[in-house]
Amino acid sequence: MPSADVPIHSSISPQRVDRAGLAVREDVLYSDAKGRDKKKLHKRAEDAFEDLGDILRRILEPGETIFYIAAAQVMPGAGAQFFGGGWHMYSIPRTLLFFTERRVIALRLRKRMSGWNWNRGIRTVRWGDVLKITGGGAFSRSLTFTFRNGGKQAYWRFAWGDTKRVRLLIDTLQPHGAGETTAAGGMASLCPNCLAPLVARNYQCPQCGIRFKDEKTLIWRGILIPGGASLYVGATGLGIFRAIFETAILASVLFSLYRAIQAPTASSAAADFATAIVGECAFLFFDKLVAILTSLPLVRDFIPAE
Repeated sequence: MPSADVPIHSSISPQRVDRAGLAVREDVLYSDAKGRDKKKLHKRAEDAFEDLGDILRRILEPGETIFYIAAAQVMPGAGAQFFGGGWHMYSIPRTLLFFTERRVIALRLRKRMSGWNWNRGIRTVRWGDVLKITGGGAFSRSLTFTFRNGGKQAYWRFAWGDTKRVRLLIDTLQPHGAGETTAAGGMASLCPNCLAPLVARNYQCPQCGIRFKDEKTLIWRGILIPGGASLYVGATGLGIFRAIFETAILASVLFSLYRAIQAPTASSAAADFATAIVGECAFLFFDKLVAILTSLPLVRDFIPAE
């Protein structure tokens, strides 16, 4: 079992204390990469414990200690970055990463005016299931985890300088906890209700029966409802924007269809309206396709249906 007293800074002795009923490494949690105490890190930890203390106390194992907390965001794939644009990027929920001596715990969140709102997403990975982690230099704001099962997970939008701090921590904790592995061999999602491991593409918890939003419903809503795909995964702002945009295109299609019917048969005006209808329908189809494809990873991250 990895020890919670592994030293991180050569000049500071390990200081394991209790905060809000949680075991934390005070010498690491509140300090930067050089071991200097930072007030903003105190504030971040206090906010996290106040907003997420209940779920953390459920997830953490006996004796498991929080070393550090970092806010980030799951990095979209190349296709989503190219086609989804900035609106999609910033509609993805944030993630708060908790680094312990045994694993990394990722809680999916929505930012509030003050603090965090957990939206019931949990992912974890044992250090023994992490093969390598790339990124995290002085000017980097992203990290990519490569797992024993061949999978990868990239996070970005760390705070400036935070990845350097996380990189130092990872380089110490990963070898220290390398002896603990799981059958999953990588990052696993947990049920927010009973904490049982969830099975990929199976949108019902095998232990407690809670249901999650699924791909079939996503596709049908994306096709039939303006902005339906984005609204289904909780991207409300983007969903409203898309709803207005898709409704406007649909109205234009109907108007062009009406004008085409009114135009003389086989006239150039009728042909022009028919061409406009084809173009507008293609544009509407493309937007809906992009919305569905960029929403799929969010559905696969298990969003409770209740």
